[in-house]
Amino acid sequence: MKTIFSFAQFKFDVWLIEQLQMTPPPGPTLEDLRDRWLALPGHVGILSRDMLTTHRQAIKDFMGIVISAPDRMHYRIMNPEALALDSLANDLLKSIQNYSFLQQYKELGKQIQPEQIETGSRYLRLIGQALRDKQKLRITYQKFSDENQYDAIVHPYCLKADKGRWYILAYKEGSECQEPAQCFALDRTLRLTLLPESFVPNRRIKVATYFRDCFGVWRDYEHYPVRRVVITCTEKVAHYLRTLPLHHSQKEIRCKEEGYASFRYRISPSPDFIAELRKWGDEVRMEE
Repeated sequence: MKTIFSFAQFKFDVWLIEQLQMTPPPGPTLEDLRDRWLALPGHVGILSRDMLTTHRQAIKDFMGIVISAPDRMHYRIMNPEALALDSLANDLLKSIQNYSFLQQYKELGKQIQPEQIETGSRYLRLIGQALRDKQKLRITYQKFSDENQYDAIVHPYCLKADKGRWYILAYKEGSECQEPAQCFALDRTLRLTLLPESFVPNRRIKVATYFRDCFGVWRDYEHYPVRRVVITCTEKVAHYLRTLPLHHSQKEIRCKEEGYASFRYRISPSPDFIAELRKWGDEVRMEE
């Protein structure tokens, strides 16, 4: 039987993860969590040990985050790497946090203006079904650079958002490309149909690592091989990069120049990445 996750449950799950992240070691006790829950406006019920156990299991099932009390008193996240910047669990958590916030303060109207991904959303449920059941899709597609549209049958592997647009990573039947898969932007998708035929996944396509060394969805290692990249920037820019890293591989390293900071990346320096650096003008320079 499949577990059904309600939005009310998600709200509690997010709250619990936030409490664990905000509490320094050794972590909060059940009594600590119960007191914080009772002080929360709009809380429902009393936080019991059984309720906590139920939600810990749900969080593990849905997000892969393991919550436990190794000393039988203080709770903590046992696998913090599950919430890494580029992880699905982190994406799910942020999405639920944002939706919960918007629901809570929807009466404020235009006083809250979140960033939207407008294009291609009508296809999401259909793509989700195809991903889950490994079903083929028929796509009618037209590149911005081409006046002609074409039809293709694709095997979907991944749905990825990047810079306000949705993309499908898929294998196109009959493709002569060297890469086993390619990206199709949903804002360039004219029609999408779910086919009854299923497909056998290609083991060469490793979804978990496919975009690991990319900036966004631009993956062209032949022309932009993965390498070490070091940038130096002003302290003003550094504050932005520390709070919102450009890439999951970002590491701050020692900088010899006063008033500046340096960051190291392992990345494919695609034109998208270079353009992102150039938007800061003379405040950022690439060292290597």
